Amino acid sequence: MDIGRALTFFTEDERWVEKTAIGTAVILISMLLSVILVGLVGFFIVLGYGVRLMRNVRDDVQPVLPEWDQWGDDLVRGFKLMVVGLVWTLPVWLLMVPVFVGSAMAEAGQAAQFLGTLLFLCGACLLFLYSLFVAFLAPGYTIAFAERERIGDGLAVGAIWSWSVAHLGQVVVAVLAVLIASFVVSFVGLLVGLLLCLIGLVVTVPLSTLVTTYIQFHLYGQLARTGPVVGSAPGEPPQAGPGEDSGWEPVVSTS
Repeated sequence: MDIGRALTFFTEDERWVEKTAIGTAVILISMLLSVILVGLVGFFIVLGYGVRLMRNVRDDVQPVLPEWDQWGDDLVRGFKLMVVGLVWTLPVWLLMVPVFVGSAMAEAGQAAQFLGTLLFLCGACLLFLYSLFVAFLAPGYTIAFAERERIGDGLAVGAIWSWSVAHLGQVVVAVLAVLIASFVVSFVGLLVGLLLCLIGLVVTVPLSTLVTTYIQFHLYGQLARTGPVVGSAPGEPPQAGPGEDSGWEPVVSTS
């Protein structure tokens, strides 16, 4: 797992400034329009763009940063991946119920305080554990979906779990690296934006979001080199996106 490479790869593209500026503009417009939900379209496009970036890393395609030339296709694949992620996080919303109920009971009076506190703590613990579980499987279900862009592949629990456990060390490193990079990049973006008299936030916040996306999908692309997670029949390569040649060849993991 080459974390350093994931942090700097995009600067090696001769047109990285132009491509990054386009992505930053898409995220900025999406943030401004998110209050009326139209902005979600832009976030789906960036997510789909990240999938293509991940496949480029997996297949060793140069330049790694894709062109912004598949708006419709990126929208579709990004929306599909969002659906996959939403399904995985559905139990989180269910586990929020005992947390809220327990919190309300704990403040209702002495009679319900003990039971409410107990319910709150149990719900919070389960919520924390399941969140860790989803974070651990996120690389696997993202890679599984990207192989053929099928929602069902991204929800193949058994295959994704087996693949994640088989590559436990690399997956944990990738997840931790994404979390740390996300925090650091967001903090730096916020700090720089504040130093530029708040006006800079208009650029630094969406830019930090895009850079985090770069890092995340590059690391996932490195993981994807170990081979497909689900779905491919013997000798059948994973499906590339519309107009793409996957060029994928399985690589035996040495971990």
